[in-house]
Amino acid sequence: MEITLSKEDFASGIKIVEKITAQKAIQAILSNILIEKVSSDRVKFCATDLNFAINYKVPAEITGEGSVAVSAKKMSELVSRLSSTQVSIKTIDDTDNVKIKSGKAEFDIICLNPSEFPKVIDSSTEENFITIVLNKNEFSRCIKQVIFAVSIQETQPVLTGVCFNIEGNALEMASTDGNRLTRIQKELSEHYSENINFIVPSKTLAEVMRISSIIEDENITLKIYKNKIIFEFENLTFQSRLIDGVYPKYQQLIPENNDKKIIVDRAELINAIDRVSVLVNDRTNVVKFNFSAGQLEVMAETPEAGKSKDYIDITYDYDDMLTAFNYKYILDALKNMDSKNIEIEISDVLAASIFKPQGDENNYICLIMPLKVQ
Repeated sequence: MEITLSKEDFASGIKIVEKITAQKAIQAILSNILIEKVSSDRVKFCATDLNFAINYKVPAEITGEGSVAVSAKKMSELVSRLSSTQVSIKTIDDTDNVKIKSGKAEFDIICLNPSEFPKVIDSSTEENFITIVLNKNEFSRCIKQVIFAVSIQETQPVLTGVCFNIEGNALEMASTDGNRLTRIQKELSEHYSENINFIVPSKTLAEVMRISSIIEDENITLKIYKNKIIFEFENLTFQSRLIDGVYPKYQQLIPENNDKKIIVDRAELINAIDRVSVLVNDRTNVVKFNFSAGQLEVMAETPEAGKSKDYIDITYDYDDMLTAFNYKYILDALKNMDSKNIEIEISDVLAASIFKPQGDENNYICLIMPLKVQ
C-alpha cells in the first residue's frame, strides 16, 4: 500500500488524534496511530487509549490495500521537520514497517503490527442511538460555561462530569463540586418524547472543545448509546465512555426566593476582586462583599500581610449586608459570562447566592455558597 497526501493533511491528522494515544501504555500499540485506507481517495487516522477513541479522515491518493500502525510521538516529531508539501507513506514488503518520503528526505520507520490495534469507532453498526444535533460553537460555549465547576475529587465520580438532561425540546447541562453549581439551558430543534439523562466526563468535553476549535464544521452530532457517547463531524468521530451513576438532584439546590437583586458591571467587579486579592489569605481565599445603597465594598485581609479594599458602583436598594465568598469561584463564574452587566441574587448572608448574566437567553446561572464572615 502507498499513501500520498499533502503535508498539511498529514500534519492535521497527526495533530488531531495524537492526544488520544496512551502516553504510558501497558499495550505498546496504544501509543501508536493507525493509518488505514477508507476509499481510493481518503485515508483515516485512528487513535485510542481504550477510554477514548478518535477517527479523522483526510483526502489522499491510495494504491493497494492495508493499514499501518506508527508511533504517535515519532510522527509528531517527523511532520514538524518536513519541508516538502507532499508526503508519501509506503509499506515495506513482508514487514509491518513503512518508508516515508517527503521531498528528498526519506525515513524507514519500524512499526507494530496493525492487526494488534483495538477496533475503534463504528457507530454505523449500532442501533437505538439517541441523536442530538447542535451548533458546534454554541455547544462549545455551553461546555465552557459549566465545565469549570466540576469536582476534581475522584471519590465522587459522578461529580467529575457534566450532567445532561433532555426534556422535550430543552437541553440542560449542569455541574457541581459541592461548593458551587453551574447550569445552562438550551432549546433544541427536535422534540424528545422521553426524558434523557447522562453524565459526560469533563476530560471528554475538554477534548470536544479542542477538536471543535480545529474543525470547521458548523454542526456537531451527539450519539448516545448505553454507556458511551459519540461526537461526530463530517470527517471526524470521537468516542468516550459515559460516567455510570446517579447525579444529585441539583435542581432542588437552586433557590427561588432570593429577594435581593443586585446589578453590577462585570468587568469592574472582576478588576476589583483581582486588585484586592493581592492581600487575600491563600489558605481560605476569602473576599468579603459589603453591599450598601448604590455601592459595593470588596475587601480582603491576611493577618501577616495586611488589608485591601476597593469600591464599585452597583444597583442595590436594600439594607446593608456583609457576606463573603471564595474569590476564585466568583472569578471563574464572571470570566465565563459575556454580558456587560451581571445580576447577583441573594436572600441572606449564608444562603446560596446566584450570579448570572443580565438578560441571558440561555438561563445560565452560577450558584455559589457563601462563607461565614469572620
